[in-house]
Amino acid sequence: MAHSPHLSLAGAEADTSTSVARWYTSAMLAELVSVPVATIRRWQRQGILVECHSVRRLAYFDFTEVTIARLLAALLHAGCSLRSIDRQLHELQRYLPGDERPLANPALVVAGRKLILRRGDDLSEPGGQLLIDFDAQPVANNTEALGEPNVLSLGRNSTEDAAETISQKAAASDLHLTELQRAALAWEEQGELAQAVETYRMMLVVDGPSADVNFALADVLYQMRDLGAARERFYMAVELDEEFVEARAMLGCVLSENNELELAVAALQGALSFHPDYADVHYHLAGVLDRIDESTTAEQHWRRFLELSPESPWAETARVRLGIRVVE
Repeated sequence: MAHSPHLSLAGAEADTSTSVARWYTSAMLAELVSVPVATIRRWQRQGILVECHSVRRLAYFDFTEVTIARLLAALLHAGCSLRSIDRQLHELQRYLPGDERPLANPALVVAGRKLILRRGDDLSEPGGQLLIDFDAQPVANNTEALGEPNVLSLGRNSTEDAAETISQKAAASDLHLTELQRAALAWEEQGELAQAVETYRMMLVVDGPSADVNFALADVLYQMRDLGAARERFYMAVELDEEFVEARAMLGCVLSENNELELAVAALQGALSFHPDYADVHYHLAGVLDRIDESTTAEQHWRRFLELSPESPWAETARVRLGIRVVE
């Protein structure tokens, strides 16, 4: 599932208020690298992105994971599918077996639609195939020039073996998932959201009420812009687990989009009651409070948001709202 239960840290907020300024939530990380939140959750579920901390199911990622997410997002923006990225990651792991986190290797760069290793003054595929004279074209600016490097590609059997290994690896990492969960996630990945919705509904029929499943269902309904249905499912997730702070945050966002502003404030304040240092919620709550002319209280939340997440992709908006001029 997109959300696996984590140990709730009842006193975590007291210990992490200074640390969260260096961390990113899934939503913030998605905004930073310009990919859907569902994609960040997929990479987390696969173990490609590893949370550094969690508070009441809410995952946080540090700068190492930001660097990895940027690499993966660059491949996605270059036109790679999620499955083709999976295959490249398998090849990378195969050629760097001793590296537990090969994507964190500072020598790894994206060129065209490939992951490339910088070896001295040369660029090469992870397997060692030399691609380009490093002195001829600087790597920082060679994405368009390099394009698809003219190198020997994997043979038919090797490609099929890689794809098969990826499937086996994904299956091993998803052993905790039921067949219906795997099916729902597959429908989401393929963009078949209506099918994903029906599969999540069937999970609730088969297995009974679940905060995680209701959240996942609500998230897909939100992607489909069925705000009324999403609203009810986020409500259900909160009813089943009152400490599910991300569900409270999403409920607040949906209520805000529905112009149910007083209810949105209540939902977002509820999230802060369980996790006072949830920067995303301070940001959204400040925006809603501005809309109902509670500017003094809104200012407090804009400022708290900047204290908690000064490097957030949303920080500039908060500074503008506060009239803070940034000196270049």
